[in-house]
Formats: sequence, C-alpha cells, structure tokens
Amino acid sequence: MKKKALIIFKAQWDWNKFIINKFSKFYEIEYLYLDKIKKNYLDTISEINNLIEKNKIEVVFFDVDYQKFINLFFIRKIKNVKKIMMTADNYERHNFNIITGSSCHAVMTDPISALKYEEVGIPGYVWFLESDGSFYKDLKLKKNIDVLFFGKVNKDRKKFINYIEESGIKIKVVGNNTENHVSDEKLVNLICESKVVVNFSKTTWGKIMNFPGPNIFNDQYQVKGRIVQVGLCGTACISEYAPQHSLLYKNDELLEFNTKEECVKILKDLLNNPEKLLSYSNKFSDKTRSCYEDRKTFEKVYDFLEKMDTTEANQKSNVLKQVPYWYMRICAKQILLRDLKLSKIFKSTIQFKEILRVVKGSNLFAKVLIFIESVLNFLYYSLLNTIKIKSTGKNRYTDEL
Repeated sequence: MKKKALIIFKAQWDWNKFIINKFSKFYEIEYLYLDKIKKNYLDTISEINNLIEKNKIEVVFFDVDYQKFINLFFIRKIKNVKKIMMTADNYERHNFNIITGSSCHAVMTDPISALKYEEVGIPGYVWFLESDGSFYKDLKLKKNIDVLFFGKVNKDRKKFINYIEESGIKIKVVGNNTENHVSDEKLVNLICESKVVVNFSKTTWGKIMNFPGPNIFNDQYQVKGRIVQVGLCGTACISEYAPQHSLLYKNDELLEFNTKEECVKILKDLLNNPEKLLSYSNKFSDKTRSCYEDRKTFEKVYDFLEKMDTTEANQKSNVLKQVPYWYMRICAKQILLRDLKLSKIFKSTIQFKEILRVVKGSNLFAKVLIFIESVLNFLYYSLLNTIKIKSTGKNRYTDEL
C-alpha cells in the first residue's frame, strides 16, 4: 500500500497536474491550494496540520515559487511529517529559497541549484516539471515538420526565429497566447511530428531578480524542461547554451548554439543528413528517457525519504545559523497579511504573537524596526484588502513580442 503525501500549492495552475501525476506514481496524493483557504496565518496552519493528522499524511511537498507565505516559519509549524521543498524557478529566488529550504529535509530544484543547496548541507535533487514518460512519449508519427519551437516568444527569441526562417528553414511556432496556443495533448503530437525542436535558454522576464539589483546583467541562462519533453517524445532537440546542460548531457548528446548563425548551421547539418539526424535523435532521446523521466528522477527522492525514519524527520538538524533581518521582515508581513481585512482586524491582532516568535533571537534594534513596520502594515493592508481583492498573480508565460 502506498504511503500518503500532501502537496501544498499556491494556487490552481494548469501545470499542477504534472506534479500530482509525478508523485502519484509513488504516493497516494492529496493536495490543497492556499488561495482557497480563507483563514489567517495560524488558522491556515492549524487546518493543514489537522488534515495531516486526520489522513495520516507522512510526506508534505511545498510549492514555494513566488510564494513568500510558505516560508521558514510556516514550514516549521507543519508537524510530524517529512518535508520537501520544490522549486522550478530557483534561479531567480535562490536567496530567499535557500533560507526557506533549511526547514525542509530536502529540496527538488534544477541541477546547478541542487549543488548550491548541497553546498550548505541541504540535500538537493534534480527534477523537471513536465517529464511524465506515460504522457510525453514517441507516438511514431510521420515527421512532416522540419523545425518546431514551443513556448514564450520574446524579442530575443523572435530574432532567432526570424533568422531561421530567412535562412530557408521552415519553423513552426506554438506558444501560450490566444493566437497559437495548443493543448498539452496536441503539443505531444507536434513534437512527435517534428524532426528537430529548438530550445532557448535565456530568461524571458526582461530582468533578473536574484541579485542585489534587478538590472545588473543582461541575461541569465536556465535549463528548460522543454528539452526533457522533447527527448521523451523521441525527437531531436538542439539548445541555446546553458551551463546546466553539461551536468545532464555529454557534448554529443545535446547539441548547443550560442548565436543565431550557429543555430542555423546545426539545423541545416541535421536536416540535410537524415542518417545523422536519426543517430543524434536516438542518442539524445535514449539519454533523456534513461535519466530524466519522472520515475528515474523522483525515485532518488523517494528512496531518500524511505530511509529516513520518523524520529530523524522530527529531529532534523538545523543548518541555518541565523535568520537575516530582511527575511524576518518579509515573513512578519506575510503573517499579518493573510486574510487581513477591517472586518477581521481584532481577530488578526493575535498574529502579532507570531511576529514576536519570528524576531526572537535578533537584536533589539531589529525587533523594534520590524514591530513598527508590522503595525504600519497591519493598518494599511487591513484597509487595502477590504477594498481590493488580491489576485493569485499574472501568468508570466504569455508571449511578448
């Protein structure tokens, strides 16, 4: 019989289904969406702990991407379970996430970030969001599309796509705006119908937030799950350079380019040499299926958790020496903001006790500053949240030309 696990999501997004299906191969899964729980900080935690006790949950997965509410102090209050933090966008949130991750038994993230967590004593495991081999698989369809790109199209990617077209290569582009959106099922068909898929690695936000300032560097190169999706479907993929690739593939297992000229050169070489294309497709796909399909990647996490007994889970050694001032400020604000309105202002005052616990151990100056700021936040947001409904956030993946 499978053990029970709980996934705590920020909100209901389409890609959550891939996470649920991934973990369902190993656990009996329950999940909840924090934006559906209309309660304050302490009552939200109480509801989660009651659910854990009632349903005999043994493992909890925390979705922390762009979610400041799930922080170090929140996770510490989730009792008697093994805790795993999962992040697909750690490249941008590492400074915050690494402190949050210190409250978990392990972190699931990208290849470079996994090493960064290991560096401070937090077990790190590589995972990909969309890597279900039972969904992304070779459908043995006729390859009638020369080159395919799927995903967000921004100004930089548009330059590559235009140059590919100007070089006489036919490229089909599908994304996630209303003009060229396709379902996940249709996307699998398109990948299987393609000879080559092009992957781009640079960030698409237009700014990088994982540094002291947002506009210090032009670009940041990420590993994309697109590569794994393509490999599982048995199709060749060539990719823009990203440093993580060398941790996943050998040079001849994933071909890389840095410029649009290099991209076209590789495409023409593969498209004009069918035997070379077939050999490369097989090599790339075999490596992807054997190493990065759901069962292969998550089995390591599962085995790690299985070897950990309940006593070890409850007595996790704290790798964190101290909580920085800026992190405590963020956490104090999130504690107060949860379900804060004028109609609930008196009930919400009890949350100040939690803020005192957050700042415990810090110096007097930090305590005074955070307390004053918390009072101001309490008054301001109790009014703001009464007249304005808070959204779950915008979709950052819509196309931008």
